[in-house]
Amino acid sequence: MKNEKKDGYHKTEIGWIPKDWDCRDLGSVCINGGKYGAAATSIDYSPDLPRYIRITDITDDGRLSSIDIKSIKNEDAKGYLLEEGDFLFARTGATVGKTYLHNKTGNFAFAGYLIRFVPNPEQLLGSYLSNFTQSEKYWSWVRSTIHTGAQPNINAQEYSGLYIPLPSINEQGAIIQILSTWDRAIERVQRLIEAKQRQKAKLVSQLLSGRMRFPGFQDEWKQVRLGTFLHPKFRKVVKPAGAYLRLGIRSHGKGTFTSVVDDPETIALTHLFQARKDDLIVNITFAWEGAIALVGPDGDGALVSHRFPTYVFDISKMLPEYFKHLMVTDRFFYELDLISPGGAGRNRVMNKGDFLKITVTIPGIEEQKKIAGVLGGMDEQIALLKKYLEKLKEQKKGLMQKLLTGEIRVKVD
Repeated sequence: MKNEKKDGYHKTEIGWIPKDWDCRDLGSVCINGGKYGAAATSIDYSPDLPRYIRITDITDDGRLSSIDIKSIKNEDAKGYLLEEGDFLFARTGATVGKTYLHNKTGNFAFAGYLIRFVPNPEQLLGSYLSNFTQSEKYWSWVRSTIHTGAQPNINAQEYSGLYIPLPSINEQGAIIQILSTWDRAIERVQRLIEAKQRQKAKLVSQLLSGRMRFPGFQDEWKQVRLGTFLHPKFRKVVKPAGAYLRLGIRSHGKGTFTSVVDDPETIALTHLFQARKDDLIVNITFAWEGAIALVGPDGDGALVSHRFPTYVFDISKMLPEYFKHLMVTDRFFYELDLISPGGAGRNRVMNKGDFLKITVTIPGIEEQKKIAGVLGGMDEQIALLKKYLEKLKEQKKGLMQKLLTGEIRVKVD
């Protein structure tokens, strides 16, 4: 927004804001100067102990994850228990910059890679700060302030120097009230997505084990090796002289991604291998971490190194659309872990011969088709909900940009 020629605005450390707004650093509008969390080790969750909030527990949109929650011993939690209105900043690692406003009841303590600030309620509302830390203005500051290296970080002193546009408390409240309409809609869709994901996980467990079967299917399931229906397919090609499309695999069964290699000379190989749509592809270095996927249309024809073997399906015995659900189960990941020996760290290599010896219990083709159709339908529902969720977030982001810069003003009593 350009307000250089607009009356009623003044230029500050964070740009142009209304003249009746202030611009203050975070440290000056908080009761404390930023406190680091506990250095204690987490333990298994118990409702009788405080929940331990770690940097990995904070989602991109400032919520607490309900996955893999942990506790902390009572004696270790002293001095680190959260009160309503406390505000946490992640200070290191891939999550640096993420924030969390604590508004829950019960005992919660925060871990050492988090920093607690306590906003002064007479000057700064926690919900207003929470919305500001979701804005592009804030993330631009994070990118310019972060110390890069093995562990990116921002310390408490630097967070204290974060400048914030400050309307009056009443106007902060009015802004929050408007944005909360989008927050409630986003929360409802997020809960619906989580419910659908839980429903799908339950169905996967029941359908892929044979504990639940559809009417009309009574044939016995068979235990077979992967090599019964998967066959190695190596399409060796000379490394291109010019730019080419490279295929990669995300860990934890999260699919593939592509990138462009502009300068092939940076790749110390003379030959590569071509992947095709519906291939099964594995990263043998990170198979133990679930780096396995089906190649989609966007990866058709992309190139990989010898560490990414590809396999084609005998579709008379196994449907790719069925196997894509089977290969991301905990049991299958466990099998990949077993055949990936190695020492300390992440340097472990899957044995390709052992991969084809993994055994799975599978139904006939028609039953595979039925199961895949049901699970695929749920995936489509979840994808549509995620798309709608992103649309809501974009709408909120656009509105927030205008409200937090004063481009749109709200009436207050």
